[in-house]
Amino acid sequence: MPNYFLLHPLKPAPGIYRESGFFDHGQLRVHWLARYPQGKDPLPAILVHPDRGSLSNDMEGICLDLARRGYFAAAAHYQRMENLEEENPLIPWRSPEDVLIALGHLQKNPRVDSSRIGVMGFSKGGILSLQIASQSPAVKAVVAYYPLADFDEWLDVSRYSFPKSLLFRWVRNQVVKASGAGSYEEARPKFRVMSPLNLADKIKAPVLLIHGEKDLTFPVEQTQRLCAKLQASGTRCDLKVVPGAGHVFNFKDKQKGQEAWDWTLRFFNEFLSPIPP
Repeated sequence: MPNYFLLHPLKPAPGIYRESGFFDHGQLRVHWLARYPQGKDPLPAILVHPDRGSLSNDMEGICLDLARRGYFAAAAHYQRMENLEEENPLIPWRSPEDVLIALGHLQKNPRVDSSRIGVMGFSKGGILSLQIASQSPAVKAVVAYYPLADFDEWLDVSRYSFPKSLLFRWVRNQVVKASGAGSYEEARPKFRVMSPLNLADKIKAPVLLIHGEKDLTFPVEQTQRLCAKLQASGTRCDLKVVPGAGHVFNFKDKQKGQEAWDWTLRFFNEFLSPIPP
């Protein structure tokens, strides 16, 4: 099981403040948790999105780590109001505008320097971070860990042999349901439009992609194609493939996770220039 506090334990942090809660926008509920240093306003900010198996509170150690380094760090996860029993659907959005709600909330915070905002995420959160960057010039840096780049390809059941094909048929049905579509064919245009691979030409902020070589959940080949497409469109993309690592490796393997975290910090520091508290 992933340990979200493996590298980022919650320890007493004098001078680091906490806020949490939720806010609603139409039928979308955003759960919010932030950590930030006092007295250094305005701060560069990083919006953190968790993976499919976790919530914003699970990212508190990461936010605390970033806050200690001079960032306003906020974690967000999303919930559909008409289906609150489903805590964390793979696809919470129903329109492209949905993915910008948490970013807009962050930009309005008086402690945040809106000219220095980065986004990062893990798995599903990496997808959301790339989607946000494709729609907002406010994003100045993106770090996406093991994202899925092409929904349509990944959900193509014909690509899988039995019994994996049964699993992906179920996954596809769940994703279609979460998207609000009545059928896979109805949902496919939305999947294509919102796939990071098809958004690459709209992403202008520099991107760091981190992916495990042995990822059996989201294939590293898709991330390699995404990085190549970003580079071809003139966007800086750094790709780090971690040898022998699987999905959510950084929450399971401390050594590999620390190496990836060091890359993450250097990348954000280059583009957001925090002042340590």
